[in-house]
Amino acid sequence: MPITLYRRHLKACDVHKLGLPTRAVRLWDQCRCPIWMYGRTDTSFVPRQSTGQTDMAAANAMRASLEGKGKDEKLHGPRLADCIKTYLDSRRHELAERTADQHELILGRFREYLAERGVYFARETTVDLVESFKIDGLPHKDTSRKTYTATVRCFLKDALRRGWITEPLALRVRPYNAPHEVKEPYTDAEVTAILAGAAALHSGKGRYASHPATFRLLVELMLTTGMRVGDAVRYDPAKAVRGERLWVFSYQPQKAHRVKTAKTIDAYIPDSLKTAIDGCHWLSTALPFAFGAARDTSYLSHEVYERMQTIGSRAGVADCRPHRLRDTFAVRALLRGVPLDDVSRLLGHSSVKVTETYYAKWIPARGRRLERIVAESLVNAGGNTGGNGERNVAPLAVVGG
Repeated sequence: MPITLYRRHLKACDVHKLGLPTRAVRLWDQCRCPIWMYGRTDTSFVPRQSTGQTDMAAANAMRASLEGKGKDEKLHGPRLADCIKTYLDSRRHELAERTADQHELILGRFREYLAERGVYFARETTVDLVESFKIDGLPHKDTSRKTYTATVRCFLKDALRRGWITEPLALRVRPYNAPHEVKEPYTDAEVTAILAGAAALHSGKGRYASHPATFRLLVELMLTTGMRVGDAVRYDPAKAVRGERLWVFSYQPQKAHRVKTAKTIDAYIPDSLKTAIDGCHWLSTALPFAFGAARDTSYLSHEVYERMQTIGSRAGVADCRPHRLRDTFAVRALLRGVPLDDVSRLLGHSSVKVTETYYAKWIPARGRRLERIVAESLVNAGGNTGGNGERNVAPLAVVGG
């Protein structure tokens, strides 16, 4: 059935005074009552709904637009904008709010990039267009390009599954391989300067600067536990449980995928720090480091970042930001000989591989182990040992003479 237009007459309409049959009433057009529509285009069903028009010419134009869009979609497939909206709606329940917003931003830029090149339908997307978007349409920062490209490839996989596109573009588009950032901790001197700077924030601006002693304890908490700033500002002393030697605070991290079973991380807090936090000036009645209800702590994370930037500029500490406190915690633990898998659990990483990728150079046990393995292999291969009065290792043969 094509799209049908009809007027939904108001009670005050003159048509009710004419005594016309029901069908004739529906088709009577000598008034300005609202116009409704229902029916089908070539590709979709149009449910009974108001056009929002009272002028029949305007309603006819709307109907023509819908029917024209249906013919285009029958020929070219669904529109890219509609596909992106449907995809985002289907993923929103499983993504954190900030992640969902990021996906919307990335795919919005992707849609705009293709629209500027005259591409409006999903099936018109090509590998060359996506590869060009990776170069011309993305930020220059490697890590951002990697994230953006992964998001677009994920959308293209779903588009193929749903039949919006007919080619496996996600498989043909190369991922953006960005070099992993090597984590650099603060030196002991820098930590001392940061803590001193945190305690001297009286002349700064912002709410944390008004309570420097509390802010200093927040810095200590991140340095001692490895918590991300968004999790540290939500620290609740009432939920800390006394363990055999330390206080254990179990929490669900803000930065996490939405899964059926939420991940829980344990942070271990010494008595001295727990007592100091309990006795400091709390920034709200419920939480020591969060202002007000603090249901959304993203703005607080930014405030902490700004305060640490101030501290860094005053104390001469380059790249002074909260996340490096987490890096410092991880590196100090590794240098003390804490096993990599335990450090990974303390950081709440999804796998040991993630921890290894970022902190490989700070694992001294690995270097010593490899040195021992190589030394033992040389001894076993040559039957000799080298140095300190021991037998010499037989020289290795040179391939190719």
